[in-house]
This record gives sequence, C-alpha cells and structure tokens, in this order.
Amino acid sequence: MNEVTIKGEVTHVDEVREYGANGFRKQEVVVETGDGKWANPIAVEFTKDHIEKSQTLKKGDRVTIEARVNGREWQGRDGVTKWFTSISAYKLETEGGSDGPAPAATTEPDSSSYDTYDEYGDGDDGDDVVF
Repeated sequence: MNEVTIKGEVTHVDEVREYGANGFRKQEVVVETGDGKWANPIAVEFTKDHIEKSQTLKKGDRVTIEARVNGREWQGRDGVTKWFTSISAYKLETEGGSDGPAPAATTEPDSSSYDTYDEYGDGDDGDDVVF
C-alpha cells in the first residue's frame, strides 16, 4: 500500500453518507495543502471505524492526516474501463483551528484490506464490477 501525509487547513467537512444495503459509511473532508500562491485541495475519506476521528473537525482546523492511497479499476456495462483513486485516512492529528487547539485523535491503521464498495456503480450489484 502507498501511504501519504497530508498537512493543511480543513476547508470542507461533508456529512457522513451511507451507501448500499450493507450500510458502508464514509465522510469526506477537504484539506487545502497549497502554498498560498496555488490552491491544492485534497479530498480525504474517513470510512468504517475511522469516521469517529473526523466528527469534531470543522472548517479552519489545521490538520495532519496519515492516509493510504488506494486505486481500483471498474468496467461499466458499456465496456469502458475507468480507474479511481481514493485517499483513505487512518490517523488524524488536529493542530488547532479557529476556536483554539483541539485534542489529537490518533490510532494505527487496521490490518484489513480497503473496503471495495463501488459508489460509482450504476446500482447493479452484479458481477460486472472488477476490483
């Protein structure tokens, strides 16, 4: 697995969303990592047990996020193959935001493989999704 460290300011915290019959949950957080001259917003996903780490985040918080870069291939019914990349957080440190420092929330990554729920699928749970 490829791992990255993302440092910057939170610019958006999405609501927790649930997908599919199995109740796969995720919350997306956008972190601005640019140098002030160029914007570089990075969307980071908190999934499964890691969602609890993102619950207290708010716009303006300065964060350091440890994450895995995950890729997957998907082929639609039309035969067109697409590739998707996601950044899945497993560790979060809050350096303080507009309301002052917040407590750091950290844990080590779990040993399970990345959940392969296909949020980009067409709703068919058939065997045409390749991971």
